[in-house]
This record gives sequence, structure tokens and C-alpha cells, in this order.
Amino acid sequence: MTFKTPSPTVYFGSLLIALPVAGLAYWILQTQNLVSNGLLVLGAGLLIGHLIGACSRTSSAQQRERATTAHHSPQTAAIPQSGDTISLYVGNLAYRTKREELHTLFSQYGQVNSVRIMMDRTTHRPRGYAFVEMESNAAHKAISQLDNTEFCERNLRVSEAKQRQ
Repeated sequence: MTFKTPSPTVYFGSLLIALPVAGLAYWILQTQNLVSNGLLVLGAGLLIGHLIGACSRTSSAQQRERATTAHHSPQTAAIPQSGDTISLYVGNLAYRTKREELHTLFSQYGQVNSVRIMMDRTTHRPRGYAFVEMESNAAHKAISQLDNTEFCERNLRVSEAKQRQ
């Protein structure tokens, strides 16, 4: 499990949520005469409220990001599938190749469920390969027709994707 540092907006937003939670916890304990060290209770309430705020903001931010991604790239949205799907490995891609171009190329052979161009984690540039998910029959047709054909001045390598070990 990894911890992803929240953005400054999420961080300060969660602090705004934490302040009322901490104040409420302090007020409840104060009215019940259970506070022996008010500063400690206030700090604990602040910490709890901050964690609740950060978690709730992060999940809503992730939902917005998924919705935005689905809106901007309709070919990667979930499409009802009539049969088995196969993920195809598409290698030797030109770095300038766009997702839409790959989608158009493979949709000639059948319905394309998704296109994912792999990016380098550090440079955020394309790595020269992609994965295309298609219905099984269309995928086999695409493999036989597109393997070792020229696309964007490069000879594509198209095969069935293998699972990582």
C-alpha cells in the first residue's frame, strides 16, 4: 500500500473540515467536564478531522478524475461486450501516435473497447507500445491483418498480450 501526498488544495480543504470537528469534540468534552488537558483533546480532534477530510476529498477527486477521463476519451469508456475480449499488445509504435489514431486503425476490424498507450512514469512520454482491448474474433482478425504492417512510418508488432508473471 502506498501513500499519495494530497495536493495543497486537498490538504488545506481537509484542514477546513478538521477545525469544526476538533472544536465540536472539544466542546462536547468540555460540557461533560471530561477535559483534563484541552490542548491534547483539541489536537486529537484536529488530527481526526484532518484525516476524515483528506480521505473524503481524495475519493471525490478520484471520482471526478475518472468522470473527466471517460468524458474526454470515449473509446476507453466501458462498452457492453457481446463475447470474450482479448487484450492486444501493439509494439514498435511511433512516439507521436495518438490514442484516437490507434482506435480508428483497430476499429476497422471490429469494436474497440479500450486503447491504452503506455507512458514512462518519470518523463511522462510514450514508451512506444500500447494495449488495445477488442472482442475475440475481431482481435484475431486485427492480429492477422496488422502485424508487421506500416503505421506512422513504423512496422507494427501486433500480438495477443501476455499476462505478467
